Amino acid sequence: MNEYYLTCPRGLEDITSSDISTYLDKPATPDKGGVFFSGSLKDMYTINMYSRTGMFVLKKLFFLEANNYNDLYKKIFEYPWHKIINSKKTFSIRSKINSDLYTNSNFTTLKIKDGIVDSIKNKLGTRPSIDRYNPNIRFFIFINNNKVKIYMDSSGDPLFMRGYRTKIHKAALNESLAAGLVLHSSWNKKDNFYDIMCGSGTIPIEAALIAFNIPPRILRDEYAFKKWDDYDSQLWESLKKNAKSNINLDDKIKIYGSDILGKNIDLCIQSLEKLDLMDRVKFSKKDLNDFSPDSNSGTIIINPPYGERIGEQFNLKLLYKQLGDKFKKDCSGHDAYVFTGNPNLSKQIGLRTKKRIILKNGTIDCRLLFYPMQSGSYK
Repeated sequence: MNEYYLTCPRGLEDITSSDISTYLDKPATPDKGGVFFSGSLKDMYTINMYSRTGMFVLKKLFFLEANNYNDLYKKIFEYPWHKIINSKKTFSIRSKINSDLYTNSNFTTLKIKDGIVDSIKNKLGTRPSIDRYNPNIRFFIFINNNKVKIYMDSSGDPLFMRGYRTKIHKAALNESLAAGLVLHSSWNKKDNFYDIMCGSGTIPIEAALIAFNIPPRILRDEYAFKKWDDYDSQLWESLKKNAKSNINLDDKIKIYGSDILGKNIDLCIQSLEKLDLMDRVKFSKKDLNDFSPDSNSGTIIINPPYGERIGEQFNLKLLYKQLGDKFKKDCSGHDAYVFTGNPNLSKQIGLRTKKRIILKNGTIDCRLLFYPMQSGSYK
């Protein structure tokens, strides 16, 4: 059994833990910025395939304590790196440092790199090379004061990269975060699901992947672990085959997305075509004011603009007010969620929230606001 750390967007730790624990023998443990779990090679492959809110699956190598640069170099040097990297392989280092002892992140990373290559040269006679863009091995280093945690990255590209996007929309949500919004909601995967400001369709598409039990990276086949010496191609292909057999395209589930811009809907449809879900999610060009749910109950999740530029907020105040009016007038019996990074604009909705979930969208502090609409009102 190995120890792993799955990083995730801030605020999604509990959701991430719950999500991946269904695939593990032992439940995962939430931590700040990720979750810890232990498991086999099969478990690591499975979490890379199925985690909906994770970013990187990191395999623990070792932890150490070092109070200065010389001590850090010495303890790094002593690890048997030659068993992981031979002199013909390349590697990269990604570090995250929060320490009064190591205030120069570039120098600290360089010191760690020197310890690794010097150790390998001492054992093998030659040094491996650094490749920042396409290395054989990727290391993640976390330093908090004098505590140093060293991991190998099994994912490579971050796990939010699903493979269904044909073009990156300038205001698109990170796919892992979008999946987290759906998992945070009260959607029962049976009632209708709506996003009436869908942009490039990330939220409805992630809802579909969840509802139909489709692995979020069904289209992706590139992972860092495939460059490891212990890569088991037969095991990986078996897991992929089993995952595809468990997909359940339930015709009763209705998922809708709409947007005022036709070019956004074009992006949505292109993604659906890649996923072969054209008959499972309905996207349409529609103004917010023209929306009316065709059901008595369901879930609505919206990610409206935050108005980060000066001058935008005045126009957006009307938009947020329209959202509140639409919920009150036409969405009785539905659970409405608004994801926003602007608390001042959210006040324009004019409804009292039942729940506020704190999340991060990149560097922006955000809230997922829950408005349960009942009889045109709320409780």
